[in-house]
Amino acid sequence: MRHLILPEEVCSLPGQSPAESRRHEDVLVVEQPLHVALSDLAPAGAVTVSLTTQGEIELYTEADQWVDTPALMPLQQCPNLVLLARTFSDRPKDRSLAIAFQDDSGVHLSQVCLTFTSLRICLDVDADRDGVVDEDNPHKGEWRWGTNGQGAILLVNTDRDHVHSDSHYTDRDQGRALLRLKDSSLMIVRRAGVSDLPPGCEIYLSVSQDQAQRICIYDELNQVGDELIGPRQAQAKLRCSDQDTLFFVQGISYPDIDFDGLIEITLSLLKHGETIYSDRVVFRVAPWMMTPNTLAPITVFVSRLSEGKNEDFIEDLRKVVAQAGVQLDPVPFEFHNDDPWMRDEIEVGYTQAPGKMIHVIFDSPRDRGLDHLAKRQLISSRFGYVIRKSPHEATKLDSFGNLEVSPPVTVNGVTYPFGRLLFGGTRPEIMPNPRRKLKVLRDFFFAQKIQAPVELFSDWLSVGHIDEFVNFVAAPNPKGFKLLLASPNRCYEVLKELRDRGHDQAVLREGKHLGEKPAVISVAEVMENEDLASQNQCFQSYIDWNREVLKQELGLDEANIIDLPALFEDKDGRAKSFFPNMVNMLVLNQHLAIPKPFGPKVSGHCAFEDCVKDLLDPLGLVCHFIDDWDTYFRKGGEIHCGTNTSRQPYPQAWWEIESMPPVLKR
Repeated sequence: MRHLILPEEVCSLPGQSPAESRRHEDVLVVEQPLHVALSDLAPAGAVTVSLTTQGEIELYTEADQWVDTPALMPLQQCPNLVLLARTFSDRPKDRSLAIAFQDDSGVHLSQVCLTFTSLRICLDVDADRDGVVDEDNPHKGEWRWGTNGQGAILLVNTDRDHVHSDSHYTDRDQGRALLRLKDSSLMIVRRAGVSDLPPGCEIYLSVSQDQAQRICIYDELNQVGDELIGPRQAQAKLRCSDQDTLFFVQGISYPDIDFDGLIEITLSLLKHGETIYSDRVVFRVAPWMMTPNTLAPITVFVSRLSEGKNEDFIEDLRKVVAQAGVQLDPVPFEFHNDDPWMRDEIEVGYTQAPGKMIHVIFDSPRDRGLDHLAKRQLISSRFGYVIRKSPHEATKLDSFGNLEVSPPVTVNGVTYPFGRLLFGGTRPEIMPNPRRKLKVLRDFFFAQKIQAPVELFSDWLSVGHIDEFVNFVAAPNPKGFKLLLASPNRCYEVLKELRDRGHDQAVLREGKHLGEKPAVISVAEVMENEDLASQNQCFQSYIDWNREVLKQELGLDEANIIDLPALFEDKDGRAKSFFPNMVNMLVLNQHLAIPKPFGPKVSGHCAFEDCVKDLLDPLGLVCHFIDDWDTYFRKGGEIHCGTNTSRQPYPQAWWEIESMPPVLKR
């Protein structure tokens, strides 16, 4: 409650004749009580006080008892008074309160006359998240999760996460700025009453200096090129008006280690530089979210390499994409410079507010040929953009083949309705020269909170990406999915069975080359290679370590896991695939684009392909094996590494979850 502070000349009494009336002009805000200390205004010897109002103004005692005027009462009974206006003024000084003091004989001692102009002013947002700006929602100044939660939501500017980008923020281009308005959150300053504020009064919008680096507020369409509040200023004086004023609010930074995503905007009414009324609203910046394989795909992106190097692969992939009811978008050379690793360069996620959804590209710090793709082609009204840079050199673990997300899971009674982010790190007690994903990336993932991350162990791989041994497919089981793991043990089981059946001369990698040398090798040669077996025993132990982490962190048991045949070989102390890695597949609804393994054939059938089909066909999945040997495998990756996919968002809105899942760093 605001306390009325009168100038010294109004409060001072010496030399005042009883007939004189001390006068003071002030402001009332509709529905906002004003406290007046009668005891401070009363002269010595005052015993009673008379109160007379003119115009719409209500009086109450501190005990919330209504005072009917005109009134005469003992001063001791009402040392303090509360004033309240419920309507706004249509002309200045249209209501007043006369206060007169008398001694115990009824002799008039002094009088104070207070005149008021009543203003209706408040700051409003879509606090109940129904897509419509509320009117003075009582919960607009707080933020709570849940379907019945409160608090407004803010999207990050569709072109750039400004705080961490490598270019200066600007929104001067009028056309682009207008396009962005559709993704802005609306905020209204409601004003009613006299158009000109009383003398000495001003209205300001403000945020903290730190939060000014995180948002931009625009005033009206014709001024959208210049932010009212943003990185250049944290406070702005509003123009006089007796009408509501519409503002467009955008985030320019996602939550991060130094920003929890909450923004508080304050509306202040000042009189002679002193705040006499304030209102505030709270926004939460929407997080960046990933989409798992169990969500419907929209578009598959692939680099079209020069000289037709992967043209056959693209056409084979197109057939699978078409059967899945998805679009294929081959990216021309000028946007990738023959960089084939689409998954490593970007991750296509999304962000969401009530009535709004934007796909957002997270650009990895690897910065090779495909760096042009995110910056030049995809950023538009269709895609947003986010990046995190570091002064430290990026390693292979910082590419986004080393970033996945599980489907929704429940773990020990805790539900993660949007899944959990997964990325690979190291075990320094095991790995020489350990590599770990950059801290700026890890901090970003954890700061989004909504998909509580899990750090796995992928440093044992030469490429260092978890998509070399982890994947997910939809399944008709209570979980709704199965976890796929690469398995040297399963591979040796298949080979042993072939040997036991007399097919030890069947060959792997038939007709293929590694460099200039033929890659062909028989089942017998593989089974007799003790070094290879020893290496894979070690690599299997690393996968098993991850298996236990995934079971614990995703709430899985063995029935939820499928082992696919895979084999690795040592490359400078780390593992690389011995034949195309089938776990590194592209999942498109029930259709799976799987690297053709070129395994041993019996009666014209590849034993590895048959094994995979026997495991996945019962789930209603359709396996399509595509030759990626020359285009991807020989270069160190597979189909998943060389493609990227935009997917439909979750049907549930992220703010509807009843509580934030726990986020614990490993």
